[in-house]
Amino acid sequence: MDLRKKILSLRDKLPAWQAAKYSQKIIQNLRRLEEYKSCRLPLFFYSFRSEVDTRAEIERRIRARKHVALPKTNIPYKKLECFLITSLGQLKPGAFSIQEPDPSLCQKIHSEQIDLVMVPGSVFDRRGARFGYGGGFYDRFLSHDAPQAIRIGLAFSFQVLDNDIPVAPHDQFMDYIITENEIISCHE
Repeated sequence: MDLRKKILSLRDKLPAWQAAKYSQKIIQNLRRLEEYKSCRLPLFFYSFRSEVDTRAEIERRIRARKHVALPKTNIPYKKLECFLITSLGQLKPGAFSIQEPDPSLCQKIHSEQIDLVMVPGSVFDRRGARFGYGGGFYDRFLSHDAPQAIRIGLAFSFQVLDNDIPVAPHDQFMDYIITENEIISCHE
């Protein structure tokens, strides 16, 4: 079994109550990060399956009238497009059945406006390397569309390995990885 499948299997087996508890701690750690506190326009991912749950923080920002952007997957062009949302009612099932912005209800924004990106993943290492899910959408987005953005991987602690994971030249590294136990600065 390859590493990605092994870690995703562990993540899928995490009891819902424990995943919720860990997700809350991860978001609390995110809120402590100075770069997050000062960001103007973060791009979140909308949690899918057993990923770290971002929904409560998205809703909190909306209620506080702070900017929130979410990606919409453009499958034919293999790209992520960014939309500003002001309500979860502006979402609908999109690519891979993930909740995405409905372009008829949201404002599309330029990716260079994004100053911070929350990045999902299956496996990370402490230097900031990441395995996604195999589509390369976030790697392309971070390298071509939003190279200026601070990259933050949100993961459960067992998804972060002490050993370096193998990377390809196109793989993008994180600036920070936030787990329920720590904030990892990948440049130290």
